[in-house]
Amino acid sequence: MSVFYLISLYLILIFTILLFIFQLFLNLPRSKTEKVYPDFTGKVLVMVPCKNVDFTLKDNLLSLKSQDYPNYNLMAIIDSKEDPAFTIINELGIKYIFTNYECDGCSGKVRALSTAMTKFTGYSVYVIADSDILAKKDWLSKLVSPFVIPSIGVTTTFPYFKPVGGIWSKVKTLWGFVGQGMMESDITRFGWGGSLAFRKELINDSSMKYFSSRVSDDTALTKICKDFGYRIEYVPGAQPIINSPDDFDTFHEWSVRQTALSISSDSRILYLGIAVYFTQIWVFIMAFILIPFFGLYSLIFLIPTLLGEIKMNGRLKESDYLYYIIYLILPFFYLYNLLAASFKDEISWRGNTYKLIRN
Repeated sequence: MSVFYLISLYLILIFTILLFIFQLFLNLPRSKTEKVYPDFTGKVLVMVPCKNVDFTLKDNLLSLKSQDYPNYNLMAIIDSKEDPAFTIINELGIKYIFTNYECDGCSGKVRALSTAMTKFTGYSVYVIADSDILAKKDWLSKLVSPFVIPSIGVTTTFPYFKPVGGIWSKVKTLWGFVGQGMMESDITRFGWGGSLAFRKELINDSSMKYFSSRVSDDTALTKICKDFGYRIEYVPGAQPIINSPDDFDTFHEWSVRQTALSISSDSRILYLGIAVYFTQIWVFIMAFILIPFFGLYSLIFLIPTLLGEIKMNGRLKESDYLYYIIYLILPFFYLYNLLAASFKDEISWRGNTYKLIRN
C-alpha cells in the first residue's frame, strides 16, 4: 500500500468520523415534556378554506365542528356554491362566506383567509385549519392555551400523515417526521398553516398588506410573528391526522411543492438540508465500504441510522416492517426534493399556478 493511498484512506476515515459525530448529535434521543397551560378563554375564529372535496372531508369538518373549546366560531371560506365542497359544508350546517378579497400574486388560500380576517375583527385569536385535517376534540383548546403567555404570538403543530394508500402513502408518513423534528427545535421551528393559531395583534395594515401578497400563508405568518418579536410555540398535543391516500404522482407533487415553499421562505433550509442528508448517506455507506480496511469495527457508523429508526418507531402510530426499509432510502428522496425544489420558480397548488417570491 503506497503512502498516498494510506493517507487518502485515513483522511476519508477522519472525515467520516466527523460526519458520524454530527449525525450522532442529530439522532440522539432528547426528552420532550409537553407544557401545561392555564385555560385560555378568549374568543376564537377557526377559518377553514375549502376547495374541492378532500379525502374524508366530511369527517374532517365534523371534527372541527365538534371541538370542546367553549368560545369559538367555525367559518368555512369557499369561492362559490359551484365548488364540490359546498354541498358537504351546507349539509353539516357550517357557516360559510365566499372569497372576495382582492390581492395580486396571492394564493387562493391566502385570498380566502384575508377575506375572513378583514370581515371578522372581533376575535382575540384566529386559527387556520386546512380542510384535510382530522382533529381530536381537544385540538382547539390545546392549540390556543399557550396564548395565556403574552410573549407567544403563534401556536402551531404538525400533522401525522396516516397512510390509507400504497407504499407512497407510507413514504409520506416518514417524510412528515422531518417537519415534526423541525418543530421540536426552537431554532428551526416554523408555523404550519394546516393547524396554526395567531394573536389578533399580529394583523395591522402593514402586516395585512404583506400577508395578502404572499403565496404561502404559514411562511408569511412565521415572518410576521418574528418581526413583531413574538415567539412561536409548538403544541404536540394538538397534532391532527391527515388521511393520505397518496400514490407516486400526488406524493411527488406535494413533497416538491412543500420543499419549494420552505426554501423560498428561507434559503438556509436548502443548504442545511443538503448538509444533513448528504452526511447521513455518506456515513451509512461508509459503514460498509470501510469493512475491508477496518473489519466489522466500521459498522459502528450505523449507530446514527439505528438511533434514527428507534426515533421513527416512537413516532409511528402503526407497525409495518416496510417503514424500516423506507427509512434507509428516504435521505435520497430528501436530497432529490431539495435539489428539484431549488430550481422551481413557480408551483401548482389546487389547480392554480403561482410564482414563488424569495424572502
